[in-house]
Parts: sequence; structure tokens; C-alpha cells
Amino acid sequence: MKIRYKFIAGLVFILIISLIVMNVAITNVLNSNMEKGINNSLKQVMNSTSEYIKYKLVANNSKDKKEALVEEGNYIVKYISLNYQCQCDITDVNNKIVEGDIEEEFRDIVKKSSDMVLQGKAVVNLKYRNNGVTAVLTYPVYIENNYLGFISIVKDYDAEYATYRNTINIINIIEVGIFICIFMFLFLMTNKITKPISKLTDAIIKLGDGEYSISIDEHGKDEVAILAREFIKMRDRIREQIETIKSEEEKVYRLERGRRDFFNSVTHELKTPLTAVSGYAELLLTGMVEDKEFDKRAIERIYSESERLHKLVLELIEVSKGLYVIKEDFKEVDMGKLITQSCNDMSIKAEKYSLRIIQDIGCGIVKAQEDKIRQVIINIIDNAIKYSYGGDEIYVNSYIMEDRYFIEVINSSKPIPYEIFNNIFEPFVKSTTETTVDSRGLGLYLCNEIIKEHEGEITIENGDLIKVKISLKLK
Repeated sequence: MKIRYKFIAGLVFILIISLIVMNVAITNVLNSNMEKGINNSLKQVMNSTSEYIKYKLVANNSKDKKEALVEEGNYIVKYISLNYQCQCDITDVNNKIVEGDIEEEFRDIVKKSSDMVLQGKAVVNLKYRNNGVTAVLTYPVYIENNYLGFISIVKDYDAEYATYRNTINIINIIEVGIFICIFMFLFLMTNKITKPISKLTDAIIKLGDGEYSISIDEHGKDEVAILAREFIKMRDRIREQIETIKSEEEKVYRLERGRRDFFNSVTHELKTPLTAVSGYAELLLTGMVEDKEFDKRAIERIYSESERLHKLVLELIEVSKGLYVIKEDFKEVDMGKLITQSCNDMSIKAEKYSLRIIQDIGCGIVKAQEDKIRQVIINIIDNAIKYSYGGDEIYVNSYIMEDRYFIEVINSSKPIPYEIFNNIFEPFVKSTTETTVDSRGLGLYLCNEIIKEHEGEITIENGDLIKVKISLKLK
């Protein structure tokens, strides 16, 4: 059963029980008030008739008041019946009816009350019928402390009972109306509350099946609306995470494929210089060729192939960093000093290309891995040297803005091709110019990974001026 129906069933059950309890309580109160009114009315009848009977018996000249009660019985019964619209019986001390007009069914009720009357008590009995109630009053008659008998009065209170029943019916109608109103209100409220929950449940099920385009109503300020808004946020975060995972999966796939191709090509390329080096070295060692010009050419060849081997080994080391990274502790780094040292180190290479490094360095302390940040700066400056075109100056600037330390390396160059620029931080992405023949396309990828590890950001602006911008958090 859905929560909506459980909720409605529970509330309806509580409402019905409440109405029943209230109805019983009101009925009891009204019935008690009616009976109290009847008792008060009978008390007045008893007081009035008792005084009248005493007056008649005292006025009678008979010395024996018991005989007087018998003599005046017929007149007393008629008087009481006519004046109080009731039936009346007079019973003597021997429980014998002297005079009266009460029906037999009520005389049986009177007989049951006779014992209490003999004790000097007035007794009232109520007999309920379908459309009314009849009261039976029995009380003793005393004159000068002498017990003469008792009077029984039977009086209908149908009007009072009708008022009582009408009041009960009106209350029942009001209760039914209240029940219907409350039920409709509860139905609408539970529908309003549970409908968004049902939609949210369906949305969660769809989300679990991988459907991220689901949308639910998130208006309002109640708990359900807050829950809906949090669900939308969760959906967006999950979708972002899934997209990130897919992107990383594709990146890892490309990385692994690039590494595999790289190692395949490198192992092949290692054979060529090794063959040349070992061949020339063997010829020089054995002295098979006695030609100084050949010896010089062999030594130069060995040197050039050794340099080529050196570059290949360095590239292998760079690639292996993606597989295994030696953790370096974070410490406070004086960025002004580090950047100045790096620029000075790269100035020698820049001069070979007729380039100058113009420095505008600002001070700042960053908590970082010094060697890795140095590697990033050198790599960026090295790229600026290799790809400079149409200018003889490279600008290295650094400054503080808000709580970040910014580094900028700017050089003149040809715009980076669109297809390369869009994936420039991916592994093994490189251009096909002469300056990149020996490059494996790992430099910017490693720089980006290092900066991300430092919770920073690296961006590149493309155009005739290439600007590489790095931001790091200040200590």
C-alpha cells in the first residue's frame, strides 16, 4: 500500500474514533440534562400534589386520615390527572390500590419501587419508548408523621424527548458535515504532501537507471520542496561525476594507448643509435680502419647518437612519472626567488635562439612542492623559447591578486591550431612542426597535473601572443 493511502487510512481512523467518542460524550451530556430536567419537573409535581393532598385530608372532617384518603381518593386522582396531564394511583398502607387510572405495565414498575417508598423515599423511574419517555413518580404520604400510603404518578415527557432527539440529530448532521470537511481537507493535504514524494520516488528510480534528464517541481519553502531542490543538486552532481568519470576514462585510455605506442616506438628507436654506437666503437677499438678523417667522423657519430639516447632516456623517465610518482612534501616556497632562478637558468638557452627573458617578478609565499613547481615554470619557459616567432622577447610576470599568486609567461608566436589547442592539456598531444619532432607531447599534460595537485589552475590564451597563466593559493 502506498504511503498516501496509509496516511489517509490512519487519519480517517483517528477522525472516526474521535467523532464517535465526541458523539457518545455529547449524547450522555444531553441525556443527563434531559433526565435532570424531568426529575426537577417531577419534584415540582410532587411538592404541589403533596401539599394539595395534605390540604384535602386535613379539610376532611373524618378523624381517621387513612379513611379520609380513601374518601377523597377519587377526587384527588381526577384533580391530579387533569391539572398535571398525567395518570395517578393512590395506594394504601396495605399496598392496595384505593383509586387510580395507571396502566398495568406502569403498576409493575410501581410495585418494584414500593419497598423504597415504605422507607419514606420518593422514587422516579424512566421508561423509554421509540418516540418518547414516560416518568413514573412514586412518593409516600405522611400527615403528622403517620404513614397513610403512597401516590403514583405517570407522566409523559415526549416533548422533552423530542427536543433531545432533535438536538442529537442536528449534532449528528453537524458531525457528519465536519467529518466530510475534515476528510476532504485531509485528502487534499495528503495528496499535496505525498504527490511530490511519489514523483521524487519515481525520479530516484529513474536516476538509478541512469536517466539524468529527469525534472521535478521544486517550488515552495516546505521540507518536500527543500528535498526536491537537494535532489536536483544531487542529480547534477552525479551527472557531473559520471561525465568526469567518462572523460577520465577516455583520458586514461588515450594515455595508455599513447604510452604503448610511445614505448613501442622508443624501443625501436633505441636499437638504431645503439647499433651505430656499438658499430663505430668496435671499429675504433679494433683499429680496422686507419683513417683519421674516419675516426673523427666515428667519434662525432658516437657523440650524436649518445645525445639522442640521452634524450630518449629522459623522455622515458618523464613518461614513467605518470605511472609512479615520488611524493614530495609541501613546504613554504618563496615564489619570487624560485621564478627568478628558473628564468636565469633558462636565459642561457634563450640566448642561443636570440631571445631575451624580461622579468617582472612579485614576491609571494606559496605552500607547494618546490621541485615540481620549478619543473612547471621551466617547462613553460622552454615552450615559449621553442615556439617563439616574430619577436625576440619573452615576458615572465608574477603578482598577487586577492588570495592567489599568479604567474604569466608571454611570447610572440603563430596561433596554435584549433584541433591541438582544444586538447592541449591531454597527454601525447603535439604539433607537427620541425621544433616538435623530438617531443612526445607530455610537457603541458604533466604541468597541468602538477598544478591540479596544488589546487591551482593553468590556462592558455591563443593568438599571435601566447599567454600561459598559472594561479596558486597563497599560504
